[in-house]
Amino acid sequence: MNMKKSIAVSALTIMLTLALSACGSSSTTMNANISEPSEATGQLVIHAKNWEFDQEEYKVKVGEAVKISVESDSGFHGIKIKDTSYSIKSNESKVLSFDKAGTYEIYCNIACGSGHTRMKAKIIVA
Repeated sequence: MNMKKSIAVSALTIMLTLALSACGSSSTTMNANISEPSEATGQLVIHAKNWEFDQEEYKVKVGEAVKISVESDSGFHGIKIKDTSYSIKSNESKVLSFDKAGTYEIYCNIACGSGHTRMKAKIIVA
């Protein structure tokens, strides 16, 4: 094998290794603290518009099964709970129970325009 092919194969091997390791455990950090009950006892509606959520903080009780919905008042949005695999798109909902008190950061996970990166909020669980 010549030198150029050897360098290309080495670079490809490194990139593949990095990509596979990134797919591993980064989204499971807080999944152990969130469960998916079959029925909700509470409700949280997050309204999104270009380029903000209707609140900076949303509050839920520890252990309460909450139906979380995302409603887009303008544009198309969604939320992702940081450091977990949980996400909810506009006009969808998911029943979640936060089994540990803390602050869970959320952000818009659908590219919605120039202000997209500012779309952040928190779910406060107490």
